[in-house]
Amino acid sequence: MCSVITERGFDGGACLKVDIHSHLATPDYVNELKKLHSPQPRIVTLRNGSMQLDCGEGLAYPLTDRMMVLEPRVKEMEESGVDHQVLSLPLPGTDFYERDLATKLARVANNELAEVSRTSQGRFSAAANLPLRFPDIAIKELRRCVNELDMGMVEIFSNVAGEPLDSERFLSFYKEAVRLNIPILIHPGRPVMMEHLREYGLAGAVGYLFDTTLAILRLVYSGLFDKLPDLRVIIPHTGSTIPYLIGRIDHQYRLLGANQRKLKGIPSEYLKKIYVDTAQSFYRPATECAFNFTPHNKILFGSDYPFADLKQSVAIVKSLGLQREKEEQVFCENARSLGII
Repeated sequence: MCSVITERGFDGGACLKVDIHSHLATPDYVNELKKLHSPQPRIVTLRNGSMQLDCGEGLAYPLTDRMMVLEPRVKEMEESGVDHQVLSLPLPGTDFYERDLATKLARVANNELAEVSRTSQGRFSAAANLPLRFPDIAIKELRRCVNELDMGMVEIFSNVAGEPLDSERFLSFYKEAVRLNIPILIHPGRPVMMEHLREYGLAGAVGYLFDTTLAILRLVYSGLFDKLPDLRVIIPHTGSTIPYLIGRIDHQYRLLGANQRKLKGIPSEYLKKIYVDTAQSFYRPATECAFNFTPHNKILFGSDYPFADLKQSVAIVKSLGLQREKEEQVFCENARSLGII
């Protein structure tokens, strides 16, 4: 369990607002990505002097101070009443690189995130980022992040440089996550259908959600949660499209041939055990749909900062009019029970 939050005096009593989903591009990680060349995901400096994180295949976004500098973030946290953020790397993470560079980038970024956590007087904690493309390295780095760097969550992406998360070679990683009792945030990666998204810039609007939906359904349908019932997984963005589609998912599963049905139950029985966060869910009926499907002890507050406004992120949860106990679960207690803070 991450212990830094107790330094701010919140260990019991008052209800915190803990944002489990925020991103920080750390200085040495940024500098390493500046050295790279196409087609590798990299950081490019534009003619006007601004920087852009180019993730490849037409997916790119601006690298702003809100992503790299702590001062604006702390100011926005104070203004919105957010007490604590869990920091993780943004895309592209470390999966796209060859073994030696991926190992270096992961260690560099995790060390930097851990140092921010250590020196923040409880304002921040960190999520581990791993080069899952190389499971042996990922497992070794995960152990280091948990046992030496006091990290309480690990972030992986919804595909591993195009490879699905249910690939058999990742099973050892999931087993290790269970052994270490650490939750896994499956963050959207570069969508596998990117060629159909780039023309109209649809990756952010729908591509990320389609990719995480595909990722968690493949994990469920593969039987992973029957093999590892104690595996704890978080799907961001109010469960992507799962709450809205759950009736269709169960119906279509029942129509599959017997050779395709690998589960002991129906998909919804497994998906109700998946944790979700509230990041970038700004349409109240859609948010209510997620809250109606997912048990309240499995919903966590998340913002996706700096890609979303913190005040708006808090406001959508407050607008639901939850009972105090349920609101406290979402804002803090569920993160605490998972050992994230």
